Amino acid sequence: MNPSNIRRVGRPRREDHEFNPLVSLTAEERRNVFLDTAAELFEGHGYASTSVSDITDALGLSKAIFYYYWKNKKEILLEIHSRAVKALNHDLDQVLAATADPQERLTGLIKSHLMVIMRHRSLVAVLLGEAAYSEETLQARRQYTNRVQRVVEAAIESGIVDAAYPAKLLTYALLGLLNSTAQWYRPDGPRSAEEITELYLRMAVRGCFT
Repeated sequence: MNPSNIRRVGRPRREDHEFNPLVSLTAEERRNVFLDTAAELFEGHGYASTSVSDITDALGLSKAIFYYYWKNKKEILLEIHSRAVKALNHDLDQVLAATADPQERLTGLIKSHLMVIMRHRSLVAVLLGEAAYSEETLQARRQYTNRVQRVVEAAIESGIVDAAYPAKLLTYALLGLLNSTAQWYRPDGPRSAEEITELYLRMAVRGCFT
């Protein structure tokens, strides 16, 4: 491999004395700035309608700096997908590690899923959006859905959820309800994250407990 073809992650050189607002940030922080900005634009205007220029214009940077950190627009999209799924799995891991009780796991799953959406709304909205998925993303989404289904199945088997509900159907219905939050939630909205979570728990949990 030609070393000159390797894309480095570090501090890009300024070109023509360009002001670089990322200069004081770490490499990971700089990538996060691009990710968050791209996610907001993809969410608001759609992936296909957002160009690399739109992302760099929003940051006041040149396209050259973008390409220092990313190969292309598709790469940043796939990283958004990856981070959203990892956030969901990370919080679910914590729920499952904290308790073995089926009801606590189900309510904890609902809370954790909602909190990830409300903390990373744009990332999750892009994950749930129309942009093309990689096979890796599709597999990661299926694996997360399967983990949720196992929690639902345990709740049904324990008798706290009505066995009349097929586990797979209930899983899809539950995720559909929770994911809808990404379409309308705003941090400055009239209800806090805690209030929204409590309302969703009433709808999702108390509506199906026996």
